[in-house]
Amino acid sequence: MKKMLKTLLTLCAAAFLALTSITAANAAAAAPAAPTLQQMYGTLAKHTRLCDAIQARISGNTLTIDVYVNFRGSYNRKLEGATHAELAKRGFRLWAGSYTGNRWDFEPGMKFNVKVNIYDIYNGNDRKPAQNYFDFVCLKGKGRGYTNFYVGYWDRTLLGTKRGFIYNKNYTNGAIIMYEGLNNRYTANQYVKVSAHELGHVLGLGDRYNKGLPSTQECPRGKYYAQGDIMDSHGRVTPNNIEMFLEAYRTNRYQAYVNSHLPEVKSRAIRSY
Repeated sequence: MKKMLKTLLTLCAAAFLALTSITAANAAAAAPAAPTLQQMYGTLAKHTRLCDAIQARISGNTLTIDVYVNFRGSYNRKLEGATHAELAKRGFRLWAGSYTGNRWDFEPGMKFNVKVNIYDIYNGNDRKPAQNYFDFVCLKGKGRGYTNFYVGYWDRTLLGTKRGFIYNKNYTNGAIIMYEGLNNRYTANQYVKVSAHELGHVLGLGDRYNKGLPSTQECPRGKYYAQGDIMDSHGRVTPNNIEMFLEAYRTNRYQAYVNSHLPEVKSRAIRSY
């Protein structure tokens, strides 16, 4: 009797496990697969001119950004053993990496990769015919770094040219003007982070300084921006930054964090304030 009862219990357990597996499999099959980056944004081919200083393309779940930059000025001057140009390129590469979407950016749990290719020249030498390059001008001494266009007048097709509405006529449209520090000389890490921030402007993103509240849903419990955003001060590149870049790339329109009296319109990638 005990043996029969034991056998019956074993069979019931096996049947339960089988049913559980079938239920889990059916649930997995019923759950819609997260869309790929390409399904959401296409390949970006129709938005790209091959002479642009910033070019992007999507394949599956990988976004590749090609950066054409011309270094000028004190780019060989060293800081903690690395040249200004080397530090700037490290900053550009901070935009590369693996990202996971959430309810505010792309799709919850969606995973995608970003690659950054840098095509650098120096003082205009070895320039590819008909290719635009935005300037990265390395300057000695103290000063506030900036990107050369008036806020709101960003135009990706003009990056690297002297046409269009330009803040400082001495530099090309979209040029990054980079000093060695503001009040004190940057550390190497600060130079890298500021370079990444300024590249964000070249990519079409506005400043995040003091814009938005940490209590909004976009930054739940104050943690989203408390951890830092590259368009704030010395932060990190977030999925939201990537989404803002893709909006700028598709629409050829500057992506601001808030509406303002300037010709800034809040990006639709910012959904909660």
